[in-house]
Order: sequence, then C-alpha cells, then structure tokens
Amino acid sequence: MNGSQQLLTEIAHCSIAKAIRFGDFPDSVQCHKIVSLQTGSSFQLPEPWSGRMDIAQLLFISSNPSIDELEKYPDQSWESHLTTDFFHNRFTSATGWVKNGLYPLLQNDTYRQKHVRFWACTRARACEILQKGKNLIVPGIDFALTEVVHCKSRNEMGVKESQDFCSQRYLERVLSVSVAKVLIVYGKPAKDALHRRLGHLMTPQPQGLSLASIGDSPRMLVFLPHPNERGSKKSLKDNVGDDGLSLIRAHLEAK
Repeated sequence: MNGSQQLLTEIAHCSIAKAIRFGDFPDSVQCHKIVSLQTGSSFQLPEPWSGRMDIAQLLFISSNPSIDELEKYPDQSWESHLTTDFFHNRFTSATGWVKNGLYPLLQNDTYRQKHVRFWACTRARACEILQKGKNLIVPGIDFALTEVVHCKSRNEMGVKESQDFCSQRYLERVLSVSVAKVLIVYGKPAKDALHRRLGHLMTPQPQGLSLASIGDSPRMLVFLPHPNERGSKKSLKDNVGDDGLSLIRAHLEAK
C-alpha cells in the first residue's frame, strides 16, 4: 500500500470518528458534533479527497463535504477497492459515480437531476486558470477536491468545532500527496485553517496570492469566496484580477 492509498484509507476509516460512533469518546472531543450529526445505522465515511491527487495540477480546498443521504456514497459496509475507486476516480470511473462531472449517482442507480452547484463553480474556476472551455475540463484529472474537515454535514455544521483538530491530523499530509502547483482555497473556514497550519510557510505575493513550499514543492495559494456564499463575486478575475491570473498561470507553467 503506497502512502497515498494508506492515507486515503486512514481518513475514510478515521479511528476518531469510529470511536465516537461507538460511544467511546466523550462529547468534549472536538469532532463529536459533526460525527454525531449522522444518526442512522449507516455512516457516510469521511471524504479524504475526490480526484487524482497524483495528476491534478489544481487542488480546490473547502471547509467540509456536504452530505446527501440519497447519493451512492461509501459507508462502512463497502469493500475497500470500491471505496478507493470512489474517492480516487470519482469523476472518471467506469462505474459512473458521477455523470458529466456534475450529477452524482444515487442509491436507486439513477442520477441526481439537479447538478451540484459547487462542482459547476469549481469547473468554471478551472476553466479560467487553464483557459479551456468547460467541455474540455476533466474533473478529477484537471483538478481535485479536498477539505480541511473530512466528515460530512450540511451548511458547515460542526466545522467550527472540528476544523483545528481535523486539519492538524490530516491537512499537511493530504497536501503532501498532491502534486498540485496551485491550491484554490474556498471560504473563511478553509482559509483560517490554512493560515493556522501553514501561515508560517507563506510568502505574500501580489494580488492577494501567496507562495508556500509544501511537501518540498512550491505551491501558489489562491483565496476565494465559497461558491455558496451569497453576494460575493466568485470568479478569479473579480478576486485577483488579470495580473493575478497571469501569475497563477505562470506558476503552473514553470518547471
């Protein structure tokens, strides 16, 4: 088992989440609230990442994954090879976990009729950086997704309480298995976690960008509003300008 696979398995089957589910940890544990939001017998596993971390040059980082109880999504009953395929090849697997990069497979083997807005917004940001049409962007290959808190919830419930604990356990290790040259950080919780964990490594750049050496690789960090944040402008051009986009593209193309 390589380092990436080992980390994927460790996060998906987080020992802390498992202990909370079995009642072995007190309510004072930081992630008790978010784990306990799932009350049924089936527990949707913490999400390590989605996409090819060994290929994707863009990595989008947000607060935590949203939950959809109707989605066909790994739980503790899944065989390990299916769980790995889901997270590693979520957008590209022949199994069809996601259709057209936007519509998740449901438990009844149909696809959600309404697209995932977060994924559509992320694809649009990848289009800006890579200067490709949306039909030429391949989610999971051109970009991957991860979070600072890996357990699932709606509307970021439980994130505030658990983000320090979860990001301390996993954030730098997740970034170390990613080859992404550009990290696009969505929203205040993720921004705060990145600054707490990696702020000492960051060197400010023009247009609000930062550079940091993470896992022996220079990464450019871009901070954007969360796609679900109301009233804010979402595009890279609106947030970092043409000059910022030029810096991001130059960093991607640098050897």
